[in-house]
Amino acid sequence: MISLSLWAAPAGSTYKFSFAVLSPMLWLVYFLRRRFALHPFHFALFAVALLLHDLGSFGFYRQKFFGFEFDLFVHFYFGVVAGFVLYRALGHFYGLAGWRLWVAVLLLTLGIGGVHELVEWSTTLMMGPERGMLKLDPNDPFDTQKDLLNNLAGAVLASVFYSLARRRERLAFLEHPSDVSQERGGAGRVARVENQ
Repeated sequence: MISLSLWAAPAGSTYKFSFAVLSPMLWLVYFLRRRFALHPFHFALFAVALLLHDLGSFGFYRQKFFGFEFDLFVHFYFGVVAGFVLYRALGHFYGLAGWRLWVAVLLLTLGIGGVHELVEWSTTLMMGPERGMLKLDPNDPFDTQKDLLNNLAGAVLASVFYSLARRRERLAFLEHPSDVSQERGGAGRVARVENQ
């Protein structure tokens, strides 16, 4: 991340010092990993999300891939990562399940995405449209709404995957409780997973 920001970003790029925000964010999530019940794979996905965002230093946010803006992929991917992290954490710590868990995951993902959009907007107010994070385009007045919709769509997809995986685990446990408990490291752990 630091090399992308310092050496790959062209002079005057708004990404020149993005590592100063993104690196501490990565370490903060790492240090809070137990409080989030963060799975190592989910942490890796989060790190990739930050790197994906930092690809803006190469001008990716002005490009399209497969007919879609790069920004769409970044916000959708963030929604997937946030969905995975929140689904696991909220199920683990708060015992949420079913529709309550889904609603909490989706609302929190939208809230985090909304805070990000406010940060984008405030940087543009403070530094101007050339240097701020929000690139105003009169032909695309709904950038913020599209970003939030993609966050939401990613969180829905993550919730679907997590829900199906949990259902599969519960069914496997009901069919063969001794096999699953040995795979998962003991019946107590399976019971905890089953409650998520």
